[in-house]
Amino acid sequence: MKNNINHFKQIVDDAWIIHSKDLFRAPTAQDMEILIKTCLMPLAIKTQSDSLKFVHELKQEMHSYLKYVEPLENEIDELASDKAEFSDMYDVILQECVSKDVMCSYLMSLFDLDALDELQCLYLHKVKECACLAQKLPKQTKSFSKKVYTELLQRFAKVEKHSISLELAL
Repeated sequence: MKNNINHFKQIVDDAWIIHSKDLFRAPTAQDMEILIKTCLMPLAIKTQSDSLKFVHELKQEMHSYLKYVEPLENEIDELASDKAEFSDMYDVILQECVSKDVMCSYLMSLFDLDALDELQCLYLHKVKECACLAQKLPKQTKSFSKKVYTELLQRFAKVEKHSISLELAL
């Protein structure tokens, strides 16, 4: 482009030299017409041609960019759709996990209650055994020493205290 401009400058300079030999003469209409035909018109045509060529190349480049950008836009849309789908799936899974966690906690509490009930039943059974033994004990005190009798009563009192504290805990 720069070479073309320099070339046209040279043409204008040459035309000016040819037509300005008479320094005191003003340029005539014919001089202006020659200047327009030899310099300005070719320059305008070349500029217009270069401009059209530039616009054409620019359009081609934009078209190639659009060919590149459109698939990217489609991929972005697909990824956004996938993101929404995964978000929905995550919400469902999270809800299931929370509900299963709540269910698990509930079942564990039931298990703990069952274990506690079982312990309490065993304990009450042992308390009844002790009560039976305590009823039999006065009948057999003659055969036991007073020391053994006192020790058995103390143990029974401890068992009874534990039974009361378990009943209060429940």
